[in-house]
Amino acid sequence: MVIEPIVWRRSVREYSEEPVLDEAIESMIKAAQFAPTAMNKREVEFVIVREQYTKEKLCAVLGQDFIKNAPVLVLMAADPKLGLYCEQDLALASGFVMIQAAALGLGTVWKHIEDGEQKESVRRILGLPKDYVFINVIPVGYPATDLPDHNDDDFDVSKIHIERY
Repeated sequence: MVIEPIVWRRSVREYSEEPVLDEAIESMIKAAQFAPTAMNKREVEFVIVREQYTKEKLCAVLGQDFIKNAPVLVLMAADPKLGLYCEQDLALASGFVMIQAAALGLGTVWKHIEDGEQKESVRRILGLPKDYVFINVIPVGYPATDLPDHNDDDFDVSKIHIERY
């Protein structure tokens, strides 16, 4: 059932040294490519970062150690000439990556990339085309520690409104 990896998924910022296999990365990308996109434009592209040097350069820009400590980073980008709602499509693809990662026993966390100099630095480091849109990077790895699953106490029925607020 799809709810199971959603229940397991937690934000992971500490990773073991166990490598993430190429098959796992491909599985996450496949899930992301199956995510809905506006008018089925499927404009999302993927940059996979494994090199420590590149992760350290990104960490220096993004300011959080889990960027350099994760075995793999996944960044998604989209050509705005191809997609009508790139940011929304990227967000959906990111969610699908994170859920598939959880299904594989991997941990992830969403790291937002700020507009301005931070975004331009990431663009330069990864060689992204000037006009491409990107919103985040997702560190991926096996969690260094066990984190509790979500449970019914995390489900808040007071957030549900029927027909009107």
